[in-house]
Parts: sequence; structure tokens; C-alpha cells
Amino acid sequence: MRVSKFGGTSMGCTDAIQLAREIVTADSTRRFIVVSAPGKACIYSRKVTDLLIEAYTQLCVGGESSSLELVLDRFREMAGHLGVDMEAELERCREEVYIHRCQRDFIVSRGEYLMALMFAKVTGYRFLDAAKFMVIKRNGKIDEVKTAENFRRLDKSQSFVMGGFYGRAAGDGVKTFARGGSDYSGAVVACMLDASLYENFTDTHGVQSANPSIITDTKTVQFLDYNTLYKLSLGGAQVIFPECLPLLKKYNIPLVIDNTFNHGRRFTAVSNDRTHMPFFSITYSGIRAVAEVLIVLNHIKLEYDRLKEILKGFEVYVSMYKRNEIRLITAGEEVEEVVKRLHAYLIL
Repeated sequence: MRVSKFGGTSMGCTDAIQLAREIVTADSTRRFIVVSAPGKACIYSRKVTDLLIEAYTQLCVGGESSSLELVLDRFREMAGHLGVDMEAELERCREEVYIHRCQRDFIVSRGEYLMALMFAKVTGYRFLDAAKFMVIKRNGKIDEVKTAENFRRLDKSQSFVMGGFYGRAAGDGVKTFARGGSDYSGAVVACMLDASLYENFTDTHGVQSANPSIITDTKTVQFLDYNTLYKLSLGGAQVIFPECLPLLKKYNIPLVIDNTFNHGRRFTAVSNDRTHMPFFSITYSGIRAVAEVLIVLNHIKLEYDRLKEILKGFEVYVSMYKRNEIRLITAGEEVEEVVKRLHAYLIL
């Protein structure tokens, strides 16, 4: 069994949802699907989760919420284009939100809840409410023992759709993970079901040699080990929620980070095994006054003197220099140019 997670942009509008449906139904081993709330896509300029956070504030302060109506209208419009009936589910969701009007986690999780309901109708898969399966401890991490007990009840010959990002508190009530927690939900499911593969579908081609929003000629890193990806994620690479990586490593579940909009063409495969293939990846964090740049190298040499020559003219401090890992401190206003200069040299 494969566990496949589709992110916000990948479920942001009906065209993207149709692509996700085609990916899911093309392989019968994709039998457990985890979805995020719809993100910015097509004609939609705001993320559903952001609207629901706004709705929570409106409901607690004023008792009514225009933002909630925007969310329900968006799902109603998408359902109409997809040819599925969501009216009863949307009305029930409105009633439950007003009942729980001052319960932030409940309200904010309704994007994933409704997306899972709708995608279950689109695929014909069985809907699972994450609040009945995912048990979250007070520290925000998954209760592996209790969650595993819940998932053991499932008939693994069936196919399921579940919303990510939320579960239930160890006591009672809906509880959410941190933003990006749908990745974590998918990882939990993959581990609890001992999946053969965890697929994380996004709108990028896996892990890139640098941030593709500032570098046009990036290359996809084909193979990575979990330790390296965790390091890159903490260093600023926004490819996957970092907290899911130690869990996948612990259970030894292989991961593929793929692109919903270009499936199977350029992707990154991640496991506990180190690769001998040469690659590099540059990421950065803290882009205001001071930024830290992380360069990870695998079977690629970058001598210290050569590094200093490449970055001549920039105010850069080398805080760590190792054979396969270099950390730099630079001014936030210069960080993108520093990354461009490094990438241009290393990609040759």
C-alpha cells in the first residue's frame, strides 16, 4: 500500500483536483490519500486555512463570519465543477462551526475536513475523519501507540481519503498540528500502516539545487537520505514539513517528493541510505538583517580558497566549513545574490 499526500496548491482548484484524481486512480496501490485544505490557485487568491483563521476571530468577536461563507462558497463552486453534491456536508459544517465558534482548532481544521469529503466523492474512496484516528499529545506530537491501535481496525483491502493537519487531543476535542502538518499526517499514516511508500505531492519538482523562485536553472536532487533532507528543511528548504522526517526515518518508510502538475518526470526519492551520486543544494533562512546560507555537497568539492574567491565583493562570514557542509552568514539584502553566485559556479 502507498500513502499519498496532496498539498494545498495541488488541491487548490478543480483542474488540480482532477489531476490528483488521475494520479490516484492510475495505480491501485495508492489506497490511502491524505489531503490539505485548498491553497492559492487559479482564480483563488487566498488559502482556505487563512480564511478559517479569520473566521474564528470573526465568530468569537461578532458572532457572524463572512470569511466562513467565502470558504463554503469556494467548496460549493468546486463541487459543482467536479459534478459532486456537497450541499448537505457544507450545511452541516456551517452548523458545527457555529456550535464550536470559539474552538480555534476545530474551525481551522474544516478546510482539510471538507477537502477530504469532496475528494472521497471524486475518487469513490471511503472518507475517514482524522479526529477519530489521529491521537495528538499535549506537546503536539502524535501518540503513536493509540493512533496505531486505531489504524489497526481498518480493512486494508479498502481505499481511504483523510484530511491532514488535525486529529483529536489525547483528552477530547479536535486538535491541529503546526502549519504544514498535513505532511506530518501523511507520514504518520504511512508509518502506522507500514506503507511501501509515502508520496508527497506538491507544486515543485522535489528538492532543488536552490530556491527555484530566484534561480531559473535549478536541477532536481534525485536521491537524498533523511538526515540530509532534515538538515536542508531546518535550513530553510520549504519542500516538506521537517517534523515528519524523523518519524519516516524511524519506521524506515521510503519517501518520494513529486510534482502533481508534472507527475513522474522530476522527483526526489528519500530513504535512510546515502547516495554516491553527486549533487548539491543551497538553501537559506533569516532574510531580514542577517541570513544564514547552507550549502550541502555530496561528492562535489568546493575548496575554501575557491569559495572565498567566488564570494569576493560580498560581506560573507564562513561560520562552518566541512567537506560536505558549508554555512555562511551574510546580510539579508545580499542573500539572493550570494545564492545566485554560488549556484552559477556549482552547476557548471
